[in-house]
Amino acid sequence: MAMGRGELSPQDFKATKNNWIQYTKKNNIRLPQGSYTDFEWKDYCPAVFRNILELEKIDYADYMLSICGDETLREVSSPGRIGNVIFLSNDDRFVIKTLRKSEVKVLREMLPKYYRHLKKHGFSLLTTLYGLHVVRPIGGIKVYFAVMSNVLQSDLHLHRRYDLKGSSRGRNFNKVIVHEEIVYKDIDLDFYFYLEPSLRNKILTQLKYDCEFLEAEGIMDYSLLLGVHIDASSRQGFHSGLLDRRNSVSGTRTGPVHDNADLTVADILKHNGRFGAKLPASAVRTPRNEMGIVSSPSRVRVPECYNVLLYFGIIDIFQNYNVIKRLEHAYKSIQYDSKSISAVNPKVYSSRFQDFLAKVFLARESNKNWNFEF
Repeated sequence: MAMGRGELSPQDFKATKNNWIQYTKKNNIRLPQGSYTDFEWKDYCPAVFRNILELEKIDYADYMLSICGDETLREVSSPGRIGNVIFLSNDDRFVIKTLRKSEVKVLREMLPKYYRHLKKHGFSLLTTLYGLHVVRPIGGIKVYFAVMSNVLQSDLHLHRRYDLKGSSRGRNFNKVIVHEEIVYKDIDLDFYFYLEPSLRNKILTQLKYDCEFLEAEGIMDYSLLLGVHIDASSRQGFHSGLLDRRNSVSGTRTGPVHDNADLTVADILKHNGRFGAKLPASAVRTPRNEMGIVSSPSRVRVPECYNVLLYFGIIDIFQNYNVIKRLEHAYKSIQYDSKSISAVNPKVYSSRFQDFLAKVFLARESNKNWNFEF
């Protein structure tokens, strides 16, 4: 990434700015003309986040219009909400997530190194943080929230969404719904994704850099949020023509291919604007056994195969390995295999996360035939 508004000072990472926001009350309530609702508004580290917006070529005025709509502020500051709440801005560009005060502290402490990480790694898969704010309506309570990139923003329909941590205990979806869409978890993932080898290598290398950063900051419990768009021509599965028939013989098919599989990383960035969006892949859907283990593609008699485009990024990067998480680890380790639970120390979490994704994203071997029995 190129530099934004100029060099930042240590003080910029500690600064805050207070303001007031007013707007006319709506929400189907008839009020006298001139009635307003006032919000006390605080920006944390405004110069830092203005720099990040400029690095991403996002106009600050557009950003404020997206997140400061009266409906958005009313939703964010609504009383009675428990835990973290996630919203989308009206234009779908930004994810707005309410935070606990402890998470705000974690974010602010890691912000200087996070900023340097983004500048050093233009291909970073970490969700981009655009702002950290606190809002309080008159007579209400303070609500802390962060504004981040929507890693699943797409003009295409996403047929599947997954939240992947690399752990198995409690990681089935149980009808988890976010933005009116079901989000599946690790146990529900029944696909392997085949990518052009150099693209896969770039993804895994960048995951390594990003996980090393999170590990060094003591962060764990993050996820890879993955969206899958299935190409219309391949939605009928195996008989759609996804598998290359050029070298096929009776009872034999070669590995799955994708028309755009040979795009370079530079091509992808040029067309998509960021790494982790619209990445071409071939997906092989494979059944799970009774233990929830996905079968190897080579062992599947008649696989379902699809041309897909992948959207993904690393989210939920505000949880450190604090006392509560250490106690959770100790308690659950007594009941379950410690390798299967989410609450593990950052080093173990990072290693397990990378190992898991290396088995989900596989290299397409164009010269290798797969023998499938019919």
